[in-house]
Amino acid sequence: MTHAPSLAALQAAIRDTVLGADDHGPAAEVGIAGLGLTPAQRLAIHRNTTHITLIEALGDNLPVVKALVGEAFFAQAARAFLRAHPPTSPILAYWGEGFADFLTSYAPAADHPYLPDVARLEMARLSALDAADATSLAPDALARLPADQLPRARCAVHPSFRFVVSAWPVDRIWAMHQPDWPSNGTVSLAEGGATVLIGRPDETVLMRRADQGTLSLLFALSMGHPLKTAAHAAARTDPAFDMAWALTRILSLGLLTEVTVPSAAPHDNPSEEHPT
Repeated sequence: MTHAPSLAALQAAIRDTVLGADDHGPAAEVGIAGLGLTPAQRLAIHRNTTHITLIEALGDNLPVVKALVGEAFFAQAARAFLRAHPPTSPILAYWGEGFADFLTSYAPAADHPYLPDVARLEMARLSALDAADATSLAPDALARLPADQLPRARCAVHPSFRFVVSAWPVDRIWAMHQPDWPSNGTVSLAEGGATVLIGRPDETVLMRRADQGTLSLLFALSMGHPLKTAAHAAARTDPAFDMAWALTRILSLGLLTEVTVPSAAPHDNPSEEHPT
């Protein structure tokens, strides 16, 4: 006696058929009513519609990557990515996480070595846009602190903080595909790499180039270290680190949301702090 598959098994079979490389799967056809078509034909329609939707969504999330390689190339890469890495979330705004890593080993993209980092930049911008809201510090908030308090001040980092470190000028590659790029503007891959900080202080995602020291400073601050300790960490990363320049860069992106100064020595109870 043949038993019908369980609901869970049928759902898994349909998922594998719709998202997989095969046009149809016999196990999935068991629960499909053709209604004038064969089960295989109806599954094929659903599969094609799903693939088209996901490929279009990926293109919407990565418009610069798509523009760089063209629609046909992008669709081919997206199909290969879909087969190897089907989506795990129903939220299409997240669709594309992992695409940059996929591109690093996707043979047809070998002639575009900057492409994975452009994808990382676009996904980082999307992630920043979707991050939690927070009120950024005023640009002069740290300057208003008494000089003796500044070294032990602790600064909270905005939830939208993202970054990309690339061997390519990915921020300028991204910028040249925006409406405000000058018509005679060019980008040379020989310009070298970029460390790009990303933040969303309000409704707009912003980007600024920075150095490795500034990135180290942000990492240290995000771990709760006071400014003096964070500055030492940044200087170890980059001997030419400029604290004033770095803080100006960080504050211009709205990447700090609160500054607290311990009311006692740093080795005392860290809970005894007051916001400034």
